[in-house]
Amino acid sequence: MTDVLTPEQRKRCMSRVKNRNTDIELTLRKMLWSAGLRYRLNVKLPGKPDIVFVSHKLAVFVDGCYWHGCPEHGQMPETNAQFWREKITKNIARDNTVTSILRANGWRVLRFWQHEIKRDPAGCVLRVKSSLQQINEREKMIRRSQQKDPESLRKELIGLLTNFEAELKKDDLRGKVMALVPAHHGLRDLGSSLILDENAPSARDRILLYLTKYPRQLIAGDELMVISGIGEWARRVRELRVEHGWSIASGEAIKEMLEQGELKLAERDVSKNDYMLLDERQDRDAAFRWNTANDIRKTKASVQDKILAFLKKNVGKPVTGEELRYVANDKTEWARRVRELRTEEGWAVATRNMGRPELPIGAYVLEDLHQAPPHDRKIPDDVRRAVLRRDGYKCLHCGWSVSEWNKADPRHLELHHKVQHAHGGKNDEENLITLCTVCHDVVHRDDKAST
Repeated sequence: MTDVLTPEQRKRCMSRVKNRNTDIELTLRKMLWSAGLRYRLNVKLPGKPDIVFVSHKLAVFVDGCYWHGCPEHGQMPETNAQFWREKITKNIARDNTVTSILRANGWRVLRFWQHEIKRDPAGCVLRVKSSLQQINEREKMIRRSQQKDPESLRKELIGLLTNFEAELKKDDLRGKVMALVPAHHGLRDLGSSLILDENAPSARDRILLYLTKYPRQLIAGDELMVISGIGEWARRVRELRVEHGWSIASGEAIKEMLEQGELKLAERDVSKNDYMLLDERQDRDAAFRWNTANDIRKTKASVQDKILAFLKKNVGKPVTGEELRYVANDKTEWARRVRELRTEEGWAVATRNMGRPELPIGAYVLEDLHQAPPHDRKIPDDVRRAVLRRDGYKCLHCGWSVSEWNKADPRHLELHHKVQHAHGGKNDEENLITLCTVCHDVVHRDDKAST
């Protein structure tokens, strides 16, 4: 087939072909999402898979028929044929190499031709579902902790450790190790058997039940390892947070919230391996927010700009400190940047201690897209907090409170200077009162009219 375009036109045309977020990719992603399958994008893996199921270690590629040499639809152009033949041959070789590398590292790989998705998108979704189901079945076959009566397991462990005394006297390292394997399994079985609940059959269920039994308490990672009975307990914690919407803060996020006064804790020092369930209520929108956070995280903006962009995407909706920390690329400064958005940039970022006492611990809300005027941005947090508490978290003019908030009337509370800055007014409790944004605007409008 003769190319009807000149070499320059063909070069310009080919350079504009998208290699990400193509229509065919979006079709498959939308159908997977509609089928209840939650995935991640832009995961740093060899070959940059188009769709990734991280917890199942399943990588999905959507291969264009032309670029990847489809045996059914791939056509080699006659113009500059040698160049395109070599390029597409290299693409095919690279695809095979990427698949081999991923499989060698324990990943399952699915590849769909462009024409397969066009022809039978529902069938492609079924293939993904089938692969996920096979992975689940395979994991069930792996040796896991066995739940039994804790007392019988304790006795078995005592017997195994008593018999180990004889192994210690032998000069056989491997024999000692092999003799300890049953004891190791027995200890895991005992830990997972401490929760004999039909509603918590899996490690993830046991972790959740344990955290909900001790909300807002510092839980060591070792406790979750014991109660889960598996080695990959940390991955299950992340799944609860990212895929299932439970507000579980890590030790690093807890420390940063403590430093900024957003969390109070009268317990021992916080370790990076500690966790805390901040809210017993499940947030089913969390999976959507984590996808948004992942997109913003990859931008080249500053930490503060990334946080603000994420808050704006979720204006009026609570987000967690763990999400903001993730958006900030796990930088420890994230909590300070959130405070600066409120105290220096004039954004209405509310927390449990700053105007929204009904919020869960560790939750943040950008109440609207309106920035406070410059003279209202320098009010110290301790003064702001004291004024709001003194006024009962209500507007002193109309009595509006946050409990009356609704989408049709998205006002929030602000502090108003009784004596304006221009006339020597100070940022102290005596000169500040609480007003809703509606009444605050009316007061400023009346002041301008009277001058």
